[in-house]
This record gives sequence, C-alpha cells and structure tokens, in this order.
Amino acid sequence: MKNSFGIILYTSIIIFLMLLTVVTVGTSALDIIIQAVAADPTNKTFVIIAGGSYFLTGIAAFILGLGRLFNVKRALNDIPKSHIPKDSPKSVDNLIVSELIRVSRIDVKLRPEDGCQPGWGIPGSPYDNIHFRSSIIETFSVLEKQVVKNSSFLTRQPSMSVQRYIDFLVEHGIIDRELGNAYVEGYERARFSDEEVPEEQYIKFMKLVIQLLRPLGFDGN
Repeated sequence: MKNSFGIILYTSIIIFLMLLTVVTVGTSALDIIIQAVAADPTNKTFVIIAGGSYFLTGIAAFILGLGRLFNVKRALNDIPKSHIPKDSPKSVDNLIVSELIRVSRIDVKLRPEDGCQPGWGIPGSPYDNIHFRSSIIETFSVLEKQVVKNSSFLTRQPSMSVQRYIDFLVEHGIIDRELGNAYVEGYERARFSDEEVPEEQYIKFMKLVIQLLRPLGFDGN
C-alpha cells in the first residue's frame, strides 16, 4: 500500500510539473507573439518561427516528462512487494539474521586477543570475531545494494547521506517510514557514539534491518 501511495504521489508531481511547463511555455510564447504582432503586423515569418519554436519546446518537454514518468513507474513496480510477516517463527528470524550477519561481516584485524571485549561477539558464539559497530555500519551497504539490485532508478547519489537516502526510499514507498527512522537512529548511534554496541542491541538492530530487507527479496547474495 505504501509503495502504491509513493507511485501515486510521484505520478501526481510529474503530471503537475508537466502541466506547469506547458502553461509557462504557452504563456511565454503568447506574450512574444503579441509583442511581435504589435510591433510589426506584417512580419508573419517571425510569428511563425517564434510560435513554432515554443510549440516544439512544449511538446519535447511533455514527451520527456511522459518518458520519465513511465520509467519511474516501471522501476517502482519491479520492486518486490512481499508482505512482512508479523509473527514469523523465531528459528526463521534467527536464520535470516545469521545470513545478514554473514554478508555484513567485514574483515576486522584489530580484534582484541584477551577474551571477550565490549562491542565484540563472545568467542565461540555465533557472533565470534564480529565487531558490532562495524557490522552495523556495513548494513547500509547491504541495504543499498539490495535496493539497487531491484531498481537502478533508486541508486544513491554520492551527496546523499544515510538519513537522506532512507528518506528518499520512504518518499517512494519502498520502505516503511517508522522502520526507516528506527534504522537511521540505530545506525547513527552506532557510528557516532563513543560507547561500544552491546550484543543485545546489535541483535535487535539486525532484526530491524531484516524487516527492511525482507520486502526487497533479500537472500544474502
């Protein structure tokens, strides 16, 4: 439903801009023609050239707008619309979280050597050799790749921050606003806080990420 709302909103904006362009170009063309006729009623050549130029410009803008609208709607409709189960079995959630941890694991070479340390998984546990802060930060790359995998239209621009990109996805109905805000809050807390991320918070955050990725067809590849 949110995806449909995003498409409707984007379509409405594009149509409004197209109509605004046509009206603006038409008004400008009419003004130029009126001035030309007032200055020299016999100079029909200028009137034809000016009017034709504005007319072609308006048509070109209209066609480009339609093309943009078609491409965007096709891109958004290609994104999977899987329903997010509210009560999935705990074993399934754990399996998906494990897969996400695998793909978001990065090679951390500064692992403390003297047993369990704050912010690190307990040796011998499923989170062994995982630095929670680094893994959380890496989830953004996983999310971005999964979105682009479904639609290149949603590629993040280099100038977009994490907050802005999540807002961009929310605006287009790709992810839930509440989940998106929770993700940004958890991501920024992990990235900018002076305190290490505890295991409980890490697991909770990863389950949140799964809720964002599941409708996008995340399979760990």
